[in-house]
Order: sequence, then C-alpha cells, then structure tokens
Amino acid sequence: MPRNRKKPSAGDSQRRSQTASPADCPSDDEAGAAVCEKELHQAIENTSFRRQQTRVSAYRNVCEGLVQRYCPGSLAGRKMALVESVKRSLRKGNDEEQLWAVSVIPLLALQSETCADVLELVETFKPVMKGIATDVSLGNSNVRMKCCSVLGMVCFIGEDERADEIVSLMKILQETIKNVPVPVSGDFQAVVLRSWTLLLTLLSPHNILEHVKSGDILPPRDLMAMLDSNNLDVRTASGESLALMHELLCQHDSSFLGGDLPDLLNTIRKLSTDAYRFQGKRGRKLQRITFRDVLLYLQEGVVPEMRIKFGDETLLLNSWMMHQRYDCLKDVLGMAMNVQLEENALVRDLLKLGPKE
Repeated sequence: MPRNRKKPSAGDSQRRSQTASPADCPSDDEAGAAVCEKELHQAIENTSFRRQQTRVSAYRNVCEGLVQRYCPGSLAGRKMALVESVKRSLRKGNDEEQLWAVSVIPLLALQSETCADVLELVETFKPVMKGIATDVSLGNSNVRMKCCSVLGMVCFIGEDERADEIVSLMKILQETIKNVPVPVSGDFQAVVLRSWTLLLTLLSPHNILEHVKSGDILPPRDLMAMLDSNNLDVRTASGESLALMHELLCQHDSSFLGGDLPDLLNTIRKLSTDAYRFQGKRGRKLQRITFRDVLLYLQEGVVPEMRIKFGDETLLLNSWMMHQRYDCLKDVLGMAMNVQLEENALVRDLLKLGPKE
C-alpha cells in the first residue's frame, strides 16, 4: 500500500488477567486470528476500567497484540475508544500507566491504513506529548523520555513533507536535551538525540543547511561536543548523527564541516581504538565497532552494510539514513520486526521496500 503523502485520503479484571495475552495467540490460521482479535478487543475494553492495574495490564496486552500481528481490521470500531483511553491515561495516570499508554501510540500509527489516519493520530496526541516533553519539572523522568521518543516516531511516520513542523519539533527535542540535569541525564539525552536524528532523515539537504545556519538545528559542533560524554549511548548516538548529517549534506555542500573535520576525525579515531576503563567489555566493544564504522565512512565513504532476511525477501541497509530508520522502528516492534516487514505496508514504505508482491 504505497502512501500518497501529498494528498492524504479522506469481563471482569480478575478473569481477564488469567486469559492469554494477544501475543500468546497463534496467528497462522483463521481460528488463531479470531482468538487474537477477541483478546485484543477485550484488552482495549479494559483500558477504560476503573482499577488502575487493570488498565496497565490492558495497555501491555494491547501493545503485545499490535506488535505481533499486522491487524488494522481488528481495530475497526474500537480505535477511537482506545485513543480516548490513552489520552485520559496520559493526563491522569501514574508513571507506569503513562509509560504503557504512550507506548500504544506508535503502534496505532503503524497499524494505520492511510496517511490521513496517521496524521489524525499525530494531531490528536502531539499536544499532550509535547506538554510532557517540555515540562522541566519532570527532569529526566522515564515518562518524559518516552514521550520525546514517541513524538519523534509518530511525526516521522506522519509528517515527512512538512519541514516547518519537523524543525519545530526538533527544536523542542534539542532544548529538552540541554535542559535536563547533567549528572544523570546520559540515557535521557541518548534517547532524545536518536529521536531528533530520526527526524533529520526527513529533511532535504537544503532545509538542513538553512536551519543549521539559522541556529534552528543543532550544528555539527554541538554534536561533536557530545562525543566527550561519559555516557556510551550519548557518544554512539552523536557519532551516528554526525555520520548521517555528513551523508545527507556531503553531496550538496562538501565543505559544511569546514575546519572542524580534522578535529572530528581525531576524536573519532581515538574513540575507535580507546574506551573508558570503567566500561564493561561489551560497552568497549560496541564503542570501537561503532566508531570504526563512522571513521571508515568519513575517510573513505564506506557505509556498513546489513542484510535483513525475512520470508523470501531481503532488506538491504546501505546508508546511515536506512540504518537509523530501521533501528528506530525495531525499537518499537522488537522481535516481531520481521513479521511487520512482511505484512505491514506502512513499515515497508518507510524502509523503501515497496508493496508486497
């Protein structure tokens, strides 16, 4: 189902907790699909229950069901009820309920059948998520971090031709990175930076250069400063962001890094061979691999290739942009990524696979 982005088309809780979650249902025959659909419908109904823990369990089961199967038809007639439950939980729920509720949003977007459906979800949830993302009183809370991540994902899915909207959200994410408490902000900064970088993949080289010069988008020097972070995830996220920015701009303006390139290469080279002593063995290995890839790209233009096999098809990741998009989608879909690659037209479109034959 290729999407036309230019012109979008117009019970009780005790017993419920003992039944199988949608993720446990077989999905390879009609009987199994019917059971899964029934379980999903019950989970959606339970998101409006009075008891908070019932709602939390219901959101968890909804997430599992929407991850494991591409089933937009199963949401027919119940989608708006689920949307209202999520909005209510984001405004009034505790941290656990908010985390599970916001996790439903990108899955709802990925289960949409038209661009208009995605855009409607974006417009519905953006105000409340922006409110949480910009609430400095929340510090680096998990709920605030999750909202920043989901904001980037749903806008990536639904707004790839509205550059002003994209840049406006990127500015919010940039300010959020800068305004969290520094000593404990590493994981938060890394997650928000990856969300910011995902949105960068939607902009044209001209738009990126224009907004970097105006100060609306983080300049390379700010990303380079993050390479000195004590947090491994911040270092790797900033290195990959720099590689992506270079990939998007190098053919348009080969001099955009200017005199910063020698210093950047020296820093990347050091990170590709050295690691912080307090890091574990796995962390040191990840850092070296990541920055060797970035260094090889900056010096020789070679991007690490990855082939993802699913069914009778293969997805080739041969650009920093495609790596970024795949990694962010896999963060949402997890181990069920291959199922969605086979069946979900929206996921296939985002990764440029084309319609399923």
